[in-house]
Parts: sequence; C-alpha cells; structure tokens
Amino acid sequence: MLKGEVTILLTTHYLEEVESLTFAFAILFGFQWSARVVVGIAVILSTALMYTAIGLLCGTLVSDKAVGGICGAMLTTVSFILSGLTIPLTVMGHAFQTVAQPLPFYPAAQMANAAIAGDYGRIWPHMWIVLVYMAVFVAAAVCAFTMRIRSR
Repeated sequence: MLKGEVTILLTTHYLEEVESLTFAFAILFGFQWSARVVVGIAVILSTALMYTAIGLLCGTLVSDKAVGGICGAMLTTVSFILSGLTIPLTVMGHAFQTVAQPLPFYPAAQMANAAIAGDYGRIWPHMWIVLVYMAVFVAAAVCAFTMRIRSR
C-alpha cells in the first residue's frame, strides 16, 4: 500500500467518524432528527470528499513525515479560522472576508448551516464553490498519484 492510499483511507475514516459523532451528540443533546439532518449529511459529503482528495494529494506530493503537519495541523487551522464558524468573518475585517469567501472552507460551513436550518435555497450558491474545489483536488490527486506510480 502506498503512502497516498494510507492517507486517503485515514482521512475518509476520520471525516466519517467526526460527521457521525457530531450528529450523534447533537441528537443526544436535543437536536431533532429530521430531513434537515439527512440533507446536512448529504451536503457535508462533498466537503468530506474534498478533504479526502486534499489528503491524497498531500500524501502523494510530500513525505510521510510532512503530511501530518500539512494535512493535520496546517489545513485544520486554516479551515477552522477561515470557515467563519467560531469567529464571524465580519469581525475579522475586510481582508479576511476577501480571502475566505472564495476558498472552500467558508462556503462549506455556510451550506451545512443552511441545510440544518432548513434554508435549502441557500445551499446551492455555496455548494458549487465546494464542488469546483472538490473536482480540482480530485483531478490533481489522481494526476499526481498516477504520475508517482508510473515513475516507480
């Protein structure tokens, strides 16, 4: 098994666990199970696939020692800050808004919020951004992985 394959398996497994635990705890603490939760899970899948592709790409391009720092610490911190979930982007100022809004982290958070709120009309304007990033990262990961395998 190549390093990239291990990365994608671990990333996919981690995201599935986090997603499941988040909804399980929300329901335990009184969040009502409904169609909104199902839609929320469905829209989060595109984000999970994007992060999986990023993990595969990083696992293919950098050493196994560096991939944890890049995909673990750095990517988690950047997505945490630029998602606007913990600190609204309006508080961070115009520069952060300008950088964060076209990146996939903010739209991913907004489409999940819209799904859970039942505001389904707000999902698509954010989802297309995540889907474009997902397609780019999947294509880049497949190309990098294919080139790496052919060079061996």
